[in-house]
Amino acid sequence: EIGLGTAPLMGGADVSKGTVDKLMAEAASLALSQDITAGTLLRGSSADRSPFLLKKQELHHSLVLVILEDDKVSLGCMLNHPATKGYEVSGKRGTPSSSIPIRYGGDYAIKGQSPLMWLHNNPKLRDAGLGKSFFGEERSEGIYLCSQDEATQAITYGVAKAEDFLVTSGVCVWPKVGGSLANEVKRGMFEVVELSKVDDVFRTLQRQEMLTKDNLVENIDVANEAWRKSARGGPSSSDDKSPDDDTLTIGIGEGFDEDDDTVVFNSDVKLSELANDALRKWM
Repeated sequence: EIGLGTAPLMGGADVSKGTVDKLMAEAASLALSQDITAGTLLRGSSADRSPFLLKKQELHHSLVLVILEDDKVSLGCMLNHPATKGYEVSGKRGTPSSSIPIRYGGDYAIKGQSPLMWLHNNPKLRDAGLGKSFFGEERSEGIYLCSQDEATQAITYGVAKAEDFLVTSGVCVWPKVGGSLANEVKRGMFEVVELSKVDDVFRTLQRQEMLTKDNLVENIDVANEAWRKSARGGPSSSDDKSPDDDTLTIGIGEGFDEDDDTVVFNSDVKLSELANDALRKWM
């Protein structure tokens, strides 16, 4: 049985479910034949009407690694939200220390375990036996989890570099009672990322830095780039378009479509942009 506490990084805010929109039917049909297991990487819905517009804005365009899936609960950690804190680690003898961004993974912590998870996706480190795949010993692929001691010692002795790792604090929780993570995937709130895309997504996220006011926009841009790269068959989101790509109506004049549910009623404001704004304010 897993005991859950509140994650220290963000103060353990309350978790509530997002609403779901009909526009996610296509993603839902793709998910029906897909199993959700530990090691699966998920991406927040690509629907124009984000299911996380009003609640849980941090999950909008998120990248969530499933770390546990059993008959009672699903646990995952978000990978795309660097926080304002970092972990200082000593480099190889004669080299300066490095600060690794700590990422907000979710609202909860697993009791009795370190709040920090050290993740890598480096084939050389896999071959060196550093960490274990979330898929289990029978599959040497996907993202690997290692202990803090393993990671810091590998960096100190020059086996690994600080930038090889993503460090997360906290987890997201989806109880099986009253719903499940797999059910949210089937409903289109999340989409399964193909394993072939995980390497590129992970490398992109490694470019993020410890969050400051000066690099907020840059960090969001990198997160969005990683999210786009995770799309099935290639980028497929309204956010891939520049503002000039969309023909927006003004007021209720010529070209206005009152049935267009991708914009706020009686306006030319895109719902997808509202969700992006909500995420920026959350950060």
